[in-house]
Amino acid sequence: MRLPGALSELLSPPPDVAGLEPAAAPAGGPSSAQAPAGGRTPDPRRLVALAAALTVLGEAVFAWLSSQPALPPVEEVAGALAAGAALVAGGVPAGLAAAKVLMGDMFHVELHRGRLYVCAGVPSRGPPLAPGSVAVRPTGDARGNGAFASVRIPAGTHIADYSGELLDRAAFAERYPDGVGDYAMAVDADMVMDAAAAAPDTSSFHPVHMNHSRVRPNVRRFYRRSERRVSFFAAADIEPGQELLNDYGRAYWYGRQHLELP
Repeated sequence: MRLPGALSELLSPPPDVAGLEPAAAPAGGPSSAQAPAGGRTPDPRRLVALAAALTVLGEAVFAWLSSQPALPPVEEVAGALAAGAALVAGGVPAGLAAAKVLMGDMFHVELHRGRLYVCAGVPSRGPPLAPGSVAVRPTGDARGNGAFASVRIPAGTHIADYSGELLDRAAFAERYPDGVGDYAMAVDADMVMDAAAAAPDTSSFHPVHMNHSRVRPNVRRFYRRSERRVSFFAAADIEPGQELLNDYGRAYWYGRQHLELP
């Protein structure tokens, strides 16, 4: 039972979080022979940002549609389609603003230390989890322990915030020379929250006890990097006895794909 390794989070954010950085323009600039007839050369940074924003929006819509038991009526996805159209027509700022208006607290944009992060499909706030709602016990398989609902947990419930020892890059590298911190989660590009000390204590629930699932996660995470906060929310109603599962992200399993369970 593990949570995303810190360096994996830094190098490749999870599916619900994307860091967008404008690419630097070539030093010599584009060739004048390839300039458009109007004489203006497209700014490659804008093109990269637009393509990245379109990708993020597309992945968010795809993830939402994939989680539905049946395809929704057109009117229910009209908002996402309108956001995509606005993105194409008005550029990145207009598209992100439209998505925020249409999706409300399920769409978040954060500019942090020169990077633009987009988080879709998870709220930033919700009713707190009642004490004793989650129990940590053996899963009965190779994963070891897991977190299981003791009562019904409604969708949108704030499960918990990730907590632990805050480490900078240097401290993380000193503690984990191989770059693998099984219970460490990146808060931003510079800081990591290490919850290794909380993992052995199964008498009370901590987000570190949640296992991974890429195909059936029922918990998602929200980042507020400026506050160095990672919050977990129920993505669906979780019934008593159900295991709380969180998608660690593809990068976590790089080089050990054979160990990943669905």
